[in-house]
Amino acid sequence: MKTLPRILLFSLFSILITGTSLSNERRFSYTYETSVLPPGARELELWNTERAGRSFFYRRLEQRAEFEFGVANNLMSAFYLNTTWSLKDSNEGVGGGSKEYSSSVSISNEWKYKLSDRVADPLGFALYGEGTVGLDEYELEGKLLFDKEVNDFLLALNVVGEQEWEYEIDNGDVLLETEFKTEIDFGISYRFKNNLSIGAEAVQKNVSVDGTLLHSAFFAGPVVAYASESWWTTLTVLPQIKSFTNATTLNKQLDLDEFEKVQIRLLFSFHL
Repeated sequence: MKTLPRILLFSLFSILITGTSLSNERRFSYTYETSVLPPGARELELWNTERAGRSFFYRRLEQRAEFEFGVANNLMSAFYLNTTWSLKDSNEGVGGGSKEYSSSVSISNEWKYKLSDRVADPLGFALYGEGTVGLDEYELEGKLLFDKEVNDFLLALNVVGEQEWEYEIDNGDVLLETEFKTEIDFGISYRFKNNLSIGAEAVQKNVSVDGTLLHSAFFAGPVVAYASESWWTTLTVLPQIKSFTNATTLNKQLDLDEFEKVQIRLLFSFHL
């Protein structure tokens, strides 16, 4: 996995040549905020997400390189290059398995339109849409974004819906599988005088197939963020707390077939 060191080296080099313009910082890794870049402003944002621990050996690394730019007043867009690597037990814990490695690549396009401001108005509100195209899958995602900033506190809430289409090959036959996912994301953060923010995020994930809810789990954990004039970074550790359907562990608390025990996401962005 030589790509990760290259991305980190590229990030370090880019920091050294960056100016001092204010960036469009994020204080949460999973929960989106309503703020947008002004027209003509640009940012490069790098994502690293590790997902580990199922009912069998499983590790997955997701990376996204995102180029954001302001389109017009209250409107921004972004393009992503997404790569994923995973390593797991080929028999998924049944016995006699070996290490199974897989990878994938896709591209995404995002649009965000801010309708009200979280400071000037009673509540910040924005609409978000994203489309993804991969070699064997397509995704459409929509979000309703809400947030409110009061003094040094920031609260944010997202309502998310995502439709996925994925092609599978079984004995020469091409099969189309569909999933509909819903998600509620919530974050609360407090900013100190040195631009360090500390808070917590909570995520409720649901997966439905043909109208039937198959998986539902709740995640929550701490988030830490720091912002300077030209760059910012955010780190969230998000363990699975409770499964409401299809719990697989002995104590019937977690769903380790669809989800992982823990997800860790690190975001780093700088203004271009």
